[in-house]
Amino acid sequence: MNLIMDKSMKSQEIFNSYKNFLESIDMSDRIVMIITYDFDEKDSVLNDLIIKLKSSNARIHNFKIKGGDQSNQSIKGIFNIVDFMEKYEIDTLIGIGEDFLSDLIKAITVFYNNRNIDSLHKLEENKMFLKYGRLKESIFIPTTGGGSESHRYFKLIDSDSSQVTIFGDQMCKIDKIVLDAKIATASSLDYTMYYMFSVIANLVDIILNDRVDKEHKEFASNILRDAETILENGEKFGDSLLFRETVLKCSISVSKLIDEFGYGILYFYGNLIESVFSIPRHTIDALGIEFFINEIRKRYSIMHLYSYINIDLNLFLKYKNNYGAMNNLNEYKVDLDMFDKVKNLALNFIYQNKIIDKYAYLNFNAKMNEELFEHYLNGVNL
Repeated sequence: MNLIMDKSMKSQEIFNSYKNFLESIDMSDRIVMIITYDFDEKDSVLNDLIIKLKSSNARIHNFKIKGGDQSNQSIKGIFNIVDFMEKYEIDTLIGIGEDFLSDLIKAITVFYNNRNIDSLHKLEENKMFLKYGRLKESIFIPTTGGGSESHRYFKLIDSDSSQVTIFGDQMCKIDKIVLDAKIATASSLDYTMYYMFSVIANLVDIILNDRVDKEHKEFASNILRDAETILENGEKFGDSLLFRETVLKCSISVSKLIDEFGYGILYFYGNLIESVFSIPRHTIDALGIEFFINEIRKRYSIMHLYSYINIDLNLFLKYKNNYGAMNNLNEYKVDLDMFDKVKNLALNFIYQNKIIDKYAYLNFNAKMNEELFEHYLNGVNL
């Protein structure tokens, strides 16, 4: 699968996919800040958006976050963004991109006028929420998968997928998430299927986790049945907005469970790999597929994780006890026939698309794995 496309072609396809949104947007007399991560003023998506906004008498300011510049995503960088907004009295935010989004929204809704907070951990511990009073509306336009991953930066997304809340507080929100299936970073079917198998693996982990009560295990099993339906209909609906929204809503439900009972195996481990080693998301999800298959073959034995990531046994046992996952599927009343059906669907897709071959080059050294796993099982979000 070719994930690298000509930049101008990518930009044009992204703009085309948001054409209806641009035609419907009303920004009359707004002071708009466009914040971007992987686009600049020369790209057609920004040019056309700016032309549209100017025609509505909006005043426009651009704030560019450079790719790979981690200082822009630090606490200091967040305050720089807020300073920029204060200077120009911004009342409307349009964010194009994804990687920066978590810090950005926290900056606007929480850090404004609160310069004594020096870490996100302190912020969450003290439940300090401050509203950016002049902000009328914030809009997020994802560029890496039609919004299918955007939930992982936040604590809650409501059922209509239109509002994001962090820290469980309505003050911290994105007013609109613009979803579209035809984003040109990967074929939509491949990308969504990679993602769905990670969701499924998290569901399995939740069902097998002894910290999760019977009611929520049943809820997770129901989501897994929905995931089965998604897999069965992937080739038919893989290019449609409805299919993407279905995937997003399914993953939202998983995120809520993960939030309540602790991170799922792949949800956090995969995100850490992505952030620490800068490995593309589609590769991590392929890694997740293999983990899912191996867990099925091992009857969902959590001990298989030890051999899989090659860490010190004592360290593994220490955190395994804290994590509390059970080793035996028979402890739980789960629908094994349904699991087998999902497994077969997964295996067919994996072998047909040679996904096993695509992750095989991943080989992290033991020290990195130990550090990564320790953070994962401690629930520390890097």
